[in-house]
Amino acid sequence: MSEKNNPLDTSTRIISPLVVGLYAWLTAISFGLVLLDIVYARLVPEEATALSEAADFLLLVDVITALAALGAIGLSWNSRAARYFLVASLAVTILGFLAYMLLSPFLQESSSLGTGIRIIFAGSVSVLALIGFYKYSL
Repeated sequence: MSEKNNPLDTSTRIISPLVVGLYAWLTAISFGLVLLDIVYARLVPEEATALSEAADFLLLVDVITALAALGAIGLSWNSRAARYFLVASLAVTILGFLAYMLLSPFLQESSSLGTGIRIIFAGSVSVLALIGFYKYSL
């Protein structure tokens, strides 16, 4: 069968940009949710139960985002430039989980350092995924 008539190749060409775009979109949504969580925690500090539910939801969104990252990396493997940015964004996601988990016992609840760490990691993941999507779309 020639490459032009291969239906698997055609469906991969259609699905791949969608999955890579979905991953970039999910990282942007995740970054916005982190910012919303930080603002909400500053405005209403007495609502600890609501904040724990929001943290559980953020963790669920991050797990879905990591799964989308694996799919985006696998489907964009032929694009070297996109692959590097998408792998870097997944690595920063994992590093962000580990850094916040390891540093959280040392940070106070109202520490701006912990907030800065969350913003920097979530923002850099979003930027790297968006650049990866842009490189893949070229």
